[in-house]
Amino acid sequence: MTDHELHAFRDKFQLDALTVMATEHWVLSVRPQQLTLGSMILSTRTNVLDFASLNETQARNMAVLLGEAEQRVKARWGAVRINALCLMMKDPLLHFHIFPRYENAVIFQGEEWIDADWPNPPQIRPATERADINQSLRAALQQPICR
Repeated sequence: MTDHELHAFRDKFQLDALTVMATEHWVLSVRPQQLTLGSMILSTRTNVLDFASLNETQARNMAVLLGEAEQRVKARWGAVRINALCLMMKDPLLHFHIFPRYENAVIFQGEEWIDADWPNPPQIRPATERADINQSLRAALQQPICR
């Protein structure tokens, strides 16, 4: 993957505007298209294209941020679990689409959010990008959680 492709990935997923938290090796960000409330992207910060290329520190950082994503949506909105899908069909950079899963409807920013696929696997489909919702989600997910 070239630096140009890495920058294109960053632009496509709006990492500069939607980052929730980051480590030396990974970025956790709000997914521009919300399939379920609190959908996120976990992506490497370098040109890593497959799991076999991860070193031990990168693998540990990945697990830490997956855990953070899970804890934050459970604490904020009562997600039952998360589904993390490593699709990489159009964007070869190692990354996950994280979809919080909800058994019941959730109210956020005055709107009702329903997990239409619960309890089955999420069906990846287009969703409208809403900058106002994405910025509110980013702010909510950046807040520390009580442990």
